[in-house]
Amino acid sequence: MRRLLQCRHPANRRVQGVAEQHRYNTSDTFVRQQGVTLVELIVVMLLLGILAVGLTSYLRIGASMYVDGTVVQQTLQQSRFALERVVRELRGAVPNSVRVLNNADNSISCVEFTPLVQSGVYRDLPLYPTRRNWIGITTIGSSWSAATGQRLSVYPTDASHIYDLNQARSGVVAAIQNAPDDGDSNTHTRRVKLDDIAAQQMTFITESPQKRFYLLDAPVSFCLVGQQLRRYSGYGFNVAQPLPPPIANGEVIATGLTNQSGEPAFLLNAAVLNRNAVLHLFWRFSPARDVGQDLFFNHEVHIPNVP
Repeated sequence: MRRLLQCRHPANRRVQGVAEQHRYNTSDTFVRQQGVTLVELIVVMLLLGILAVGLTSYLRIGASMYVDGTVVQQTLQQSRFALERVVRELRGAVPNSVRVLNNADNSISCVEFTPLVQSGVYRDLPLYPTRRNWIGITTIGSSWSAATGQRLSVYPTDASHIYDLNQARSGVVAAIQNAPDDGDSNTHTRRVKLDDIAAQQMTFITESPQKRFYLLDAPVSFCLVGQQLRRYSGYGFNVAQPLPPPIANGEVIATGLTNQSGEPAFLLNAAVLNRNAVLHLFWRFSPARDVGQDLFFNHEVHIPNVP
């Protein structure tokens, strides 16, 4: 009964109402603190979009720089390999066998040379007007031999002396070597039989001051064809330099060359009295995407020309 009276008392009811109103106000404030307004949401979305655009641009620039750097590095590696290969093979060329030919717009540029198999000293040379089908040579060992079809050259002072048999400076090793021993009981001297030229036995127009002869391998060419540097071999001797050699596409050793019309890939300066022949190699590569970021290789190869 006392509790019922206390609840019905006006003072008690006022206290109860204040308590309930405080509870409702506290609950409403708590609900308002848990959410965000539409304006706040839009601002956050705009900030995230700006941040995403900036980050994407930064990552794209970094990725592009990495890709360009990788392409440039790959181009440097392949160009150095190609340059080293060309230079090394040219070092083993027969003196005065290097020749260069370019077409009108330099889209095809070729250097041709004849690799040296071995050299030696001859003892007996059929000098014009004498003609016969062999020469006497001096060898280091008794097992020395010449391969069929190899060219034997004496004192070549011009590329035509090697590629043109009618110049009477080069002959062709015959398939059948009859009596290679010259009969003097010396194992270091022998004969090398040569094929006839134009239905006549071999004769040489001049002697070598050092009585030196060269055995030649088949010619080799390096050619810039379009944007590729190719190596050609196994096509045989031609009086006129082929452009490019009459063979399949050849072996590709470098790609991505972008030489302009006034930039021949190969240029030869003939030998003079005070220096050897000089072969100029000028290669342009354009690996980078941006215009003007080209790589240039300008190299000189000194070719020994002492015959």
